[in-house]
Amino acid sequence: MVIAGLLAGLLSACGGHGYEGTWKATSDNAMLEKLINQTGGGTLVIGEDYIEANGQRNQVDEIFTRESGGKNYLVFAKEGEEQVFEINDEDNLEIGQMGVTLTYTRAD
Repeated sequence: MVIAGLLAGLLSACGGHGYEGTWKATSDNAMLEKLINQTGGGTLVIGEDYIEANGQRNQVDEIFTRESGGKNYLVFAKEGEEQVFEINDEDNLEIGQMGVTLTYTRAD
């Protein structure tokens, strides 16, 4: 029984991508930063196989990391499409769209 418990603990520790948890957004754009603060939004929850934002959960086929061009990325893949966040370090993810950068910082 003790050995089975230890094996189960070891196997559960091996799963996941290491970025599960709650993340808070900030922006390099002052107007967007103000909007995030006023609405209380900007929270992203990353699970083992989902992303949740604004109360909406989106299942993905796979979440994994990729190295390309000397940078690391967290990739959310679903039905052949990918959404990619640059990994600054284990506690900061970044995504840029339309000239605006959002930085997500681990909140838990």
